[in-house]
Amino acid sequence: MRELLVIADQNADSNPAFLHALEVAKNTGAKIEFVGFVHAAGVDSSEILTQSEKRKVHHEFIDRKQAQIDGFLSKLDLTDVRVNVDVVWERSFERWVTDRCNQKSFDMIFKTGHRSESTTHAPSDWQLMRHCPDPVMIVGDKEWKNGGKVLAALDLGSSSEEALKLNEEILKYSFQLAKATNSEVHACYSISMPSALAELDFFDTVGYEKKMKESIDPIISRLIEKGGLNQETLHLVSGKPAKEIRRIVKKIDADVVVMGNKTRVSLRGRLLGNTARNVLRKIKADVLIVK
Repeated sequence: MRELLVIADQNADSNPAFLHALEVAKNTGAKIEFVGFVHAAGVDSSEILTQSEKRKVHHEFIDRKQAQIDGFLSKLDLTDVRVNVDVVWERSFERWVTDRCNQKSFDMIFKTGHRSESTTHAPSDWQLMRHCPDPVMIVGDKEWKNGGKVLAALDLGSSSEEALKLNEEILKYSFQLAKATNSEVHACYSISMPSALAELDFFDTVGYEKKMKESIDPIISRLIEKGGLNQETLHLVSGKPAKEIRRIVKKIDADVVVMGNKTRVSLRGRLLGNTARNVLRKIKADVLIVK
């Protein structure tokens, strides 16, 4: 990895996202771009404040945030780690980050997560994962273990070239993270039966699962050959994907889950959610979303 972008927390005393990025940077030589965001509602639209007064407000907020970040960094060992700090006046950090990534590609984006949301409003974290072209890691408050586990959540339900490429990307980033954190890669896939079929008394559920396993064997073989998948650490299970991923995370005590995001921008897609969202809301491990 060469370039990491880290979004500074509002509380500059902790910044777990930066600490995780720092570990990756120390082990890979990557450069960190550390960006803080400040904004005060009503300032830019005010008809009372002059342009000069607005600029003074901007500078005051930016200077305060810069001092917070400098104080945080001063307590860390940054030997041999290149860190560039920037503070931006911006209301929508997710829009700024997305634009930045369109200008310059990053290997990974780190942000401390805020994992609550309603069914009618997608939070800024989800907007970032939805629109940012580069991989986004939503960091929890759990420290990475030396010799820990990275779980690659695969989607083997399609043999299309697009799906295969996404699975290869998931494995690529899983192995990169594992190497940078001295971790072991596990992978999982859950065979999910359509609920309408499962409710039919006459339907052969065992036979359905057997056929599904046979259909994904060629996909697994390709991922072993091209993606580096280790069949010995592949968890092939049956059930609802999000529930099974959460169960495996707990079982192996994974530090990071790497998932693909098939972006859905329709209102219906936003309301229904998807596997990545359901996993993100209910686990303490970090979640890395790749496209």
